[in-house]
Amino acid sequence: MKSIALFGGSFDPPHNGHVAVVKAALERLCVERLIIVPAYVNPFKTAGVAPAPLRLKWLQEIFQAYDKVTISDIEITQKRAVPSIETVTYVQHQEQPDRLFFIIGADNLATLTQWHRYTELEKMVTFVVAHRDNVTIPPQYVDLHVNVPISSTTLRTGDAETFIPEPVRDAITSYYKDTNEKPS
Repeated sequence: MKSIALFGGSFDPPHNGHVAVVKAALERLCVERLIIVPAYVNPFKTAGVAPAPLRLKWLQEIFQAYDKVTISDIEITQKRAVPSIETVTYVQHQEQPDRLFFIIGADNLATLTQWHRYTELEKMVTFVVAHRDNVTIPPQYVDLHVNVPISSTTLRTGDAETFIPEPVRDAITSYYKDTNEKPS
């Protein structure tokens, strides 16, 4: 049985929480491959801070040693906000998996049913919810508990450098210092 996991997001910037989610998914889900899909722009936002090609490069550097991990530019090459169902449809057509896991953060639970064509999407994938602390995950989703004390708020208000993966730490912190933005 061929199983694949998709993990999408802005990754603006990629941080140790993202790495922990990937490691946990590879340990707990029986998948042949995990595909990380950075968004050109989040469909619920108008813009990001770091340009999409740069975020793609950072992810490639972070995960280059992970045999089962692939970084996809499918959404970035479209240069627009891509609804998840389009990416899922593409991956199903290309890969033809028997099972497709779709990893989201617990922060997405509140708006998940508002995603474009959600009722179709939920029939196509098995949602895996990455969370920490005492978040209750509804029983229809796979619970992926990740115990990494990091959030976008932490990155914006704290010492972001300690939460950025080593292979790209200098590049990311330098980029955000030059743009006068904190990583988010």
